[in-house]
Amino acid sequence: MSPLSTADLTQIAESLYGTTGFFVSYQSLTGEELDISPAAPSHPSRLSIEQEWPEPDQTPLLYTLKDGTAYLFIPVQEQGQYRIGPVLLQSALFRAHIQDETFHQFYKALTRTTENRLIDCAHLVHRLLTGQQLAKRDIRTESESEDQEIPLIADVSPHTATTAYIKAWEREQQIIEWISSGQSERLATTYSLPAYGEFGSLARHQPLRAEKNLLLGTVLLSARAAINGGLEPDEAFMLSDRMIESIEAATSISELRNRHVRITVSFAEAVKQIQELRHSPHVLAAIRYIQQHLYDPLSVSSISQAIHVSSNYLSVLFKEETGLPLARYVIRERIREAKRLLRSTDDSLLTISNKLHFSSQSHFSQAFKQTTGETPTHYRQHHF
Repeated sequence: MSPLSTADLTQIAESLYGTTGFFVSYQSLTGEELDISPAAPSHPSRLSIEQEWPEPDQTPLLYTLKDGTAYLFIPVQEQGQYRIGPVLLQSALFRAHIQDETFHQFYKALTRTTENRLIDCAHLVHRLLTGQQLAKRDIRTESESEDQEIPLIADVSPHTATTAYIKAWEREQQIIEWISSGQSERLATTYSLPAYGEFGSLARHQPLRAEKNLLLGTVLLSARAAINGGLEPDEAFMLSDRMIESIEAATSISELRNRHVRITVSFAEAVKQIQELRHSPHVLAAIRYIQQHLYDPLSVSSISQAIHVSSNYLSVLFKEETGLPLARYVIRERIREAKRLLRSTDDSLLTISNKLHFSSQSHFSQAFKQTTGETPTHYRQHHF
């Protein structure tokens, strides 16, 4: 096959992103990279695999890390290679809140997927580039031997019992909000409900019963949040019944590991599917892009460019389907994130305003009051 032009390489990368949601980068044999939009975020741990790409081989390489992030390297014969990722594997279920905001924003921006889907992607791209079928056994796999562990709540100094219960309640409110808005990716990468024994237990002398009781509470909480998000009650209760049967059938605590996360994610996924029926693919893509880039500069132009549609078309379509102008929706979502920061951090109003790209602190306060009915200071006093 004749060498691919820069335009061809760029079009393939942008088509892959549009189809899969995976970030795509390209590097030539001489180390030159193409300017491909959107640019892939860098891992906060400054990984060597991102700084120095592996030498291209004849077959794709799937590279995974202990924190659940993964990269797929696909060679372009005698020219260079594509890097798909970073992505977040669905097997990565964290049992505590990610304390570091940099890590929080990084994981939030990633598409969640499976190794099988990455392998399918490798097959597709290899066939597109070479015209040849790739056997599954030809996919090479490697993993990082030494990674930085994700900073978890367990790593920070212990709080008093009262503070622990307050934080548990705040976490529960955040989970309810994410389920009702269908943010399954954020749930899966950021939270699980309290593990058994973390804030006390029900049925103290029966650990298995205690874990089951906590899980049943998670099911009830998640079902009600999903109904608030638009899931039909009958569907929510049917999903609840299946989960309850599975929980009660378990005979050991090990069978129930990570069930808290899986339950919340399942209900959020159900809500997301309802949202997908309500909105067209372009509006859904815009909503998800906004949710993943609240800490970046956002405009109608940048959003439409990222999802490859015209600004005028997106503006009209978004207003028709959501009832809100696109710019107003961005402000609403940033205020939602500001509420979380006011509840869970001691960042100043100016810091929060700057992080979320409001033009000034007064603009932030005005938008906050217009959206919530109270000032940021008053909100923090009653929720921090």
